[in-house]
Amino acid sequence: MQSSQEPLPSLTTVSRVAIVGGGFSGATISRLLALSGLFEPEEIVVFEPRSRLGAGVAYDTNDPALRLNVATHRMRAIPGDPQRFARWFSETGRSGRDPEAGTEGAIYARRCDFADFMDNEMRPLLENRRILHVCERVERIRRQNGSWRIEGNAGTILHTDIVVVATGHPPPRTPVQFPSALQFHPRFVSNPSTSGAFQRIQQRDNIWIIGAGLTALDVLATLRARGHSGEITLLSRSGLLPRPQATGSFTVEDDLLKRFPKTALCLLRRVRLAVNEATEKGLPWQIVFDALRHQGQAIWQALPSEEQRCFLRHLRRMYDIHRFRMPPQIKELVERETAAGRLHIRAGRIVSAVCGSQDILLDVAPAPHGNLEKDRAQWLILATGPDHENVIGSQACLLDLERAALITKDLHGLGIKCDRENRAMAWDGTPVEDLFIAGPLARGTFGELTSVPEIVDQAERIVGRVRQISSTVTQRTPIQSTLSN
Repeated sequence: MQSSQEPLPSLTTVSRVAIVGGGFSGATISRLLALSGLFEPEEIVVFEPRSRLGAGVAYDTNDPALRLNVATHRMRAIPGDPQRFARWFSETGRSGRDPEAGTEGAIYARRCDFADFMDNEMRPLLENRRILHVCERVERIRRQNGSWRIEGNAGTILHTDIVVVATGHPPPRTPVQFPSALQFHPRFVSNPSTSGAFQRIQQRDNIWIIGAGLTALDVLATLRARGHSGEITLLSRSGLLPRPQATGSFTVEDDLLKRFPKTALCLLRRVRLAVNEATEKGLPWQIVFDALRHQGQAIWQALPSEEQRCFLRHLRRMYDIHRFRMPPQIKELVERETAAGRLHIRAGRIVSAVCGSQDILLDVAPAPHGNLEKDRAQWLILATGPDHENVIGSQACLLDLERAALITKDLHGLGIKCDRENRAMAWDGTPVEDLFIAGPLARGTFGELTSVPEIVDQAERIVGRVRQISSTVTQRTPIQSTLSN
């Protein structure tokens, strides 16, 4: 595979694309562009600080305890070949080396396996230089002479015609209402995905995890796999855990709704009716949410902005716990740990903390009402998920674009505002024709844009638009650019 550390040649042609971020979204877009036949070698460049393309935050892990929360046969990562990952997992012998993957009639692979699969798909395109991987973090993106100038943190400078922002999920941020005493305390882990985050935790330490979603369950699984046996408490505002996946195999109808509701309340009523109809037929309720996901973008876009806000304010948590479900292995872990008295689920929030050298004294306000309760933890781990509302502020290159009035946050604080063709929306409300927003950053426009199939669909749309732009570019004198470390 082409080493990202080797000097790369200058790009001299006009029709070229730079993709900022090489996780699943960025890798998929670059792959489809490379296979389109429109671009010559070295015309597609991906900036990604990780050593491999296609993994990103979601799959870039060697932790065997972390699994996909979707069965392998539903990881439709390759357009036109929806079972490619499932076949690869079987043909490479991964299933035989991971006897715990198969459970309840389905296979739930480890996330590192999916990262290896994507690496396998990308490697030929890197080796023949259809895609160039610059192993750097982008620091600046600026307009220059009608084109784009991109600067990496190790000195790479690239001029390009089209930019795709695919930086994915931003890092978490400590809530502003969190006690200030915790911010820099050595026993407060603000980002559990950081390398070595749990290194100092002892086997019997009492741990509180702030959050109760899939991120929190990942932390639970990792700690137990490392041999931790002390008590763990999950604390969230609702105290609700993700629901489990359905057992068995069921056919999901693509069209849950024939007409899209115009209010959040009507949507809630229709989903409840569909769940009742499914359970009366002996079918699991999960198929309703799978069908809902297929129509999710159309449903979201049919709701007026005020009703979208209503959904986010009142229904989002209930939707998330039914939509983003835990795999069977995690379900078994939660049940086993709860029965043994080692796992506690609590609803509430921390209102104050007194930090000592060995533990943290907590004042907890139970939800929905109740008197303050005092408790003690030796470690606090923040697992509330990505801070999408601060996505622009979390990256210098996006701040560049915001200062130039070329991007802005979406109305709901879910990411970056774009139109339905995935073009970034400038501050004056006009689309930026050669700047695209990919992956979860575009959730404000599309609503449902987190899982692999939806991202693949979006990638195909972006690639179609990029091809249109590239095919209309006329040959002109090449601009000067350097792409070297």
